[in-house]
Amino acid sequence: MNRVEHLLTVLIEEAAEIQQAATKALRFGLTDGRPGGTTTNAEDIRNESDQLTATLEMLEHENFIPQSLGREHIEQKKKRVEVYMFYAKETGALID
Repeated sequence: MNRVEHLLTVLIEEAAEIQQAATKALRFGLTDGRPGGTTTNAEDIRNESDQLTATLEMLEHENFIPQSLGREHIEQKKKRVEVYMFYAKETGALID
């Protein structure tokens, strides 16, 4: 395994850890945490997200992936999510 393969493997692991933390939050709530642990599920999501970001930055820094498309791209995604949340409310799939 070379450096890029190793970083991509770390990226996959971090993405899976975000999934796991989000699933725990869905099952047990954002303010709950692991028995005997010191962090909440919300904190675990943020921590894993930061670790994913760190790995992305390493991949960017070494020119394995392009730089982030920036804040505008992120804001566009947020708008798309809101559009589909509105649609989900209209269909009754989202209750809030």
